[in-house]
Amino acid sequence: MINENDFYTLIKEGEVVAGSKEERNIYLKLSSLLKERTDQVRVEQIRVMNWKLKHSKFYINGEAIPEDKYVVLPYSPSSYEKGTLEKDFMVSKINSLLELPFVYEKCYSSETCKALFIYMDDSLRKFVLKSGPFLQRKYSKPPTVPALYIMPELASKVEKNKGDIELQIETSFNPYSVGFIIEGILNGKRESSIYITAHHDHWFNGFRDNMASLLTLLNIERSESELHLVSFTAEESGSPSFSSWSWSYGSLNFLEKRQHKLDNITLNINLDNLETSNIEALATPGISNIVYRLLNTKIEIDPYNDGYSFIKYGIPSLMIESRSSPVYHSNKDDLDKKIFFYAIKELPILIQKIIRNYINSSKNYKEVTDFIKNESSYLTTNLKSYVTNLTEELFRKDEMIYRNILRLCGATITPIDSIANVKLFPVLYGVSNVNKSYIDIENFGRIDRLIDNGYGLLREYLIYLDAIKEEYSEIYINEIYNALKKFF
Repeated sequence: MINENDFYTLIKEGEVVAGSKEERNIYLKLSSLLKERTDQVRVEQIRVMNWKLKHSKFYINGEAIPEDKYVVLPYSPSSYEKGTLEKDFMVSKINSLLELPFVYEKCYSSETCKALFIYMDDSLRKFVLKSGPFLQRKYSKPPTVPALYIMPELASKVEKNKGDIELQIETSFNPYSVGFIIEGILNGKRESSIYITAHHDHWFNGFRDNMASLLTLLNIERSESELHLVSFTAEESGSPSFSSWSWSYGSLNFLEKRQHKLDNITLNINLDNLETSNIEALATPGISNIVYRLLNTKIEIDPYNDGYSFIKYGIPSLMIESRSSPVYHSNKDDLDKKIFFYAIKELPILIQKIIRNYINSSKNYKEVTDFIKNESSYLTTNLKSYVTNLTEELFRKDEMIYRNILRLCGATITPIDSIANVKLFPVLYGVSNVNKSYIDIENFGRIDRLIDNGYGLLREYLIYLDAIKEEYSEIYINEIYNALKKFF
């Protein structure tokens, strides 16, 4: 079992951003600890983008604002701006950090907004700025204006101010920085392997998100299956191309390099943002039975962590996390002894039980077919017939069909709910749900809201939507055909 002194050597680095000297220090310490506890340690270096705040100054009517009252949000560009709130700046209260991309889009899309101020509660928080369309893993435009997270009392001062506001911000971007993926291997009797994963980059002190998860990794015991204990870089930020899917770059890069060698990975257990009072397990359809009665369990796919990267490559994932943590991405995410002992004692034992359940049970394919049926209301007639064949073949318990279903999932997001949801056949879901607002679709782009000018434009717009629907129905049919063709 890891002792407290070993762990303190990890957490004393404070904030760890992908590609920073702090990350290099974490990599050296973590790999050393894994060497003491595993049979083999592998370290992989990947290219990441390192964002760094060099300095900032913030004035209201010439009065300097203390740095403990605000933070410059990551990916803000260097900038010098001076003006008034009424003419030049935007301030907005949000209820969740997940609202930030849509509020920020209103600012940078405006011709007059020089900077954005946001606030939520009495914590300082960080979240990566990005440009729309959202959920795109390829390149995107870099953020063009800075944004600051400010304390509520400062927000009140900004909103009441009629005089000058002045910002001086200097940041740097290095797209050729080096991030580290650290992997410890515990040999097992079975050929199959299970990957237990976490990430080591974090904002502020990041104890819950995600240093506590590293504690659990370091206390996992040997199993019948070969276990890979992996800590990823660039979960919070680090994609070299300003992609609007700004998170989980390290895990996706890791799997992309191994995409033809993944068949022996039977399960991913991802640990992120750990609490004790509200921890839950989000299970890929088909595997909820392995954790049932051990944790509060939902059949759900969360796109906001590294487990989703495994799902995109057809590997079922169990995501253990606390999505309602009150200190998420905040300066109050400090060491908590109760969580500390949960992470080193209770959670490793729980994971061992989950692994034994997984080894000794089969997938619940009815759970998968129910998931497919619930997601089929927006499909074309041809695609529905293929989906019917797919569900019938599932009862043959074919692993590769199951994996192909997972690959067909994708995330969508609208400004109305501001939370990305994972859907089967996401482009078709998007086409069927643009009546209220625009919708962004993973690796597709944005479909704008239905428009009717009273002179036939709605009909023309529907022709455009039908073209998308027809094209992507064929794409999905081909994907399903490739999954089923060995039966024909």
